[in-house]
Amino acid sequence: MQGLSTIPKIDKQTSTIVQSKLKNLPTTYAFLSEIDPLYMKNITPNDKYRIEKALLIYEASKIPPTEWFKLNPPQPIIENLDIFNIEVDRKTIRERISKRTLKMLEMGLIDEIAYLEQKYTRTPNSMGAIGIVEVLEYFDGKVSKEEMIENISIHTAQLAKRQQTFNRTQFENIINAPLEKLEAIILSQVAHKH
Repeated sequence: MQGLSTIPKIDKQTSTIVQSKLKNLPTTYAFLSEIDPLYMKNITPNDKYRIEKALLIYEASKIPPTEWFKLNPPQPIIENLDIFNIEVDRKTIRERISKRTLKMLEMGLIDEIAYLEQKYTRTPNSMGAIGIVEVLEYFDGKVSKEEMIENISIHTAQLAKRQQTFNRTQFENIINAPLEKLEAIILSQVAHKH
């Protein structure tokens, strides 16, 4: 809806330079923080993906990312889009999450995470996902199996709450309603437009 800014054309030489500089992430991070403190303040020193993107923009355009985005503002792709948010009461969400957590366990969650840890270690970002962190705490003997199950449900419910808040507040002119009322609202919107 807001669109994305274009990024400069990246040729092979620029890509090679960037890959070489990324081998020393702390130095690259410090360099980018010096030339563009505003852009880098929301990027952590180990966020390789975003550091790489910032460096690509700089190396290809020779201007800091903040400057690049000012000169190349995002252009909306879709305008006047109706947005509807399905409201679900918290009790229903909590019940669904509890069922889903038990289903994940039945389907072999613990064995799967043991396999992932063995294959990839705990280093990848994805090993910090809800469901994985709690099982790793169980492996470390920090919690019992029952506490692990409870923690997965609690943390999933907290995420669901944040997602609902985001959905309600992120967009202007959003229509929030329970699923059973949305059909009538959508039909009346369509009729009103035509």
